[in-house]
Amino acid sequence: MFEACLTLPRDPKEARLIADSLEALAQALREWPTEAWYAVDTAPKGSGLFERLVARTQEAALDARRKPLATASAEAVADVLRVLWPESRGAKFPQE
Repeated sequence: MFEACLTLPRDPKEARLIADSLEALAQALREWPTEAWYAVDTAPKGSGLFERLVARTQEAALDARRKPLATASAEAVADVLRVLWPESRGAKFPQE
């Protein structure tokens, strides 16, 4: 996981975008009702990172055993990015 966090972002702006998107994903996993996850387009047409993360996470979100792990993983990677890229802790970007 740490290797991926080192190679994904090329600068603090990318690190912040990825961390913010992962935090938003963790929030969606905690708060969205099951019906919302069933309605997710698993082939999103936009290029937004959040939308792509949601699409890839739908299956785990609908599995009661995997959902807590997916939530914890999204939060953990966001935290790692913020530690490795401390400059990324600035103002958050609006969701795509």
